Amino acid sequence: MTRLLDKAIEQARRLSDARQDEAAEILLSLAAQEAEDALRLSTGQIEEVKRRQAAPAYATDAEMSAFFTRFA
Repeated sequence: MTRLLDKAIEQARRLSDARQDEAAEILLSLAAQEAEDALRLSTGQIEEVKRRQAAPAYATDAEMSAFFTRFA
C-alpha cells in the first residue's frame, strides 16, 4: 500500500459510518474498473480473433506427425 493511500484510509477512519461506506464504494468501484480493463480486448485484438475464426488454419495429420517426429 502506498503512503498516500495509507494516509487517505487513516483520514477516512475519522469519517462518519455513512461517509466511510461512500469512500469504500468508491475504492471498490475503482478496483472493479481496473479488473474489467485488464480483461477487455482492444479493438485490434477483437478484429484478429474474428479474422482467425473466419479462416481457421489447422495442421494436417501429416504435418503433426512430422512435428512430433522432429521434436520428440
